[in-house]
Amino acid sequence: MLKYIKDIITGAITLLEGMAITFKYMFQKPITLQYPEQKAQMTTRFRGRLVMPVDEEKGDNRCTACNICVKACPNYSIAVERLTDETGKPKPKAASFTYNMGTCMFCNLCVEVCPFSAIVMSEEYELAVYDRKSLIKDLVAEKYKLKGRKGKWWISKFKDEEQV
Repeated sequence: MLKYIKDIITGAITLLEGMAITFKYMFQKPITLQYPEQKAQMTTRFRGRLVMPVDEEKGDNRCTACNICVKACPNYSIAVERLTDETGKPKPKAASFTYNMGTCMFCNLCVEVCPFSAIVMSEEYELAVYDRKSLIKDLVAEKYKLKGRKGKWWISKFKDEEQV
């Protein structure tokens, strides 16, 4: 009989401890986002899809078609064609920058090796599509404008270069 009463008291105490934890979290700010109405704020280091932002000062991208990113890509997800003039002489500018998001593993190696900071991993994370062909993008033709915190970070990289 004594064990029975002890078990009832222990059960009541553990129930009150559980309720105390529930009440404590009930009045805190919720952790969960109501997706898709609320979007998560990505960090600057987040690796979304590859983009080639347009430099606002130049009005064009910063790619010189040096192909270092192509050599660094372990999955061959990048192909770059160089622009040529009327005589067929190559110019230091990309005519097309084909990026296959379907084979990309978002390793960021291409961004790390780019000496001109011409390509960046964006903050986009909703990348699902129904058609595989839409995973292949020409980044030169896209004319992507990088915004938000990542855009400010990208612009700050060039201000540091100008001061040196």
